[in-house]
Formats: sequence, structure tokens, C-alpha cells
Amino acid sequence: MKQYVVSNQIRLVGKGWEIRHQLRKLSASSASKSLVSEYTNVITGRRAQSGKAN
Repeated sequence: MKQYVVSNQIRLVGKGWEIRHQLRKLSASSASKSLVSEYTNVITGRRAQSGKAN
């Protein structure tokens, strides 16, 4: 499964069961208490700091 995260967007690509599993993990995490935009900003910020590009 692949997960693409850009500001204010999450794109999940994979088998149906993989996507359902990932969505359940995201909803169970503490990040689910916040908005998707906040979650994606945190993720993209980590990537920018690590210097890794897609």
C-alpha cells in the first residue's frame, strides 16, 4: 500500500483491505482528534525537515 500526503490531502493506494486497515489505524490514533489538514501539515513538515523528497 502507498500513502501520499500533501498539504490538506491524503491519498491511499492499495487493496481495499489495506486501505480499510490504514483508515482504522488513523481513526484510532490520537491524530484523528485533529483535522486532516493539521495531520497532513505535521507529516509534510517532518518530510521537509528530514530532507527527503518524493
